[in-house]
Amino acid sequence: MLLGGAAVLSAAGARDAQRFALSPPGVMALALVSSGAMALVAALASLRPGVDPVASLRLARTRTSAAGLLAAIIGMAGLSVACGSIVDLAGGGDLGTMADIAHAFERATPAQTALGVLAIGVVPGLAEEAFFRGFIQTRLASRWGRWPAILATAAAFGVMHFDRVQGPVAFVIGLFLGWMVERLGGIRPSMAAHAFNNALFILIARAASPGHATRSQGVVAVAAGGVVWIASAALLASRIAVRPVSDPADPGGAGG
Repeated sequence: MLLGGAAVLSAAGARDAQRFALSPPGVMALALVSSGAMALVAALASLRPGVDPVASLRLARTRTSAAGLLAAIIGMAGLSVACGSIVDLAGGGDLGTMADIAHAFERATPAQTALGVLAIGVVPGLAEEAFFRGFIQTRLASRWGRWPAILATAAAFGVMHFDRVQGPVAFVIGLFLGWMVERLGGIRPSMAAHAFNNALFILIARAASPGHATRSQGVVAVAAGGVVWIASAALLASRIAVRPVSDPADPGGAGG
């Protein structure tokens, strides 16, 4: 009897834990713990004698122009929409971690949604960029070169999502973010793009659940997102994305 009662209590406890983990407070708690751990590792790794931690994590101001910063943010959103729509068309829109998060926020209160934007959007966007692009990619690039570092960091970014649906999407997005950092010379633009994209996802999840778009809507979303991303990437690759050194609006030689 005692063993049977313990098993029932254990099963009930597991159900309660799972229910909490899939609720807005649970999702936010997990996101904050994960983000805090990554930020702490990146910060501790940069604290070495004779090393500027800001420069070590590529957190210093860049010469990114306003147009370049906007292209980074919009390009990230476009790529995310395109990749997410491809997942939906392939039948995976209602699977994986991102679907669980979306379902958790379908009926979230306004206060929970606002906190979700901060805890799942802004904080992870900043922490993940500091850890992956600021810490890992920077150190790999000094040893292997730019593109091998971008590829390896994007692969780690995908694997660290621990999700067979979201992992490949994170890898593709990681390639874009990694190139963005190398192109613009720092992680501030990628932080802004990443945080905005995450926050936008929470707001969209509050309005509509994943996997419910029609096939034609999905195709349109892939095409629109792809066009936006290509146009943004082209702008980022141009001189428009970076302020000239002599730009009077940037007296310190640094922009975003």
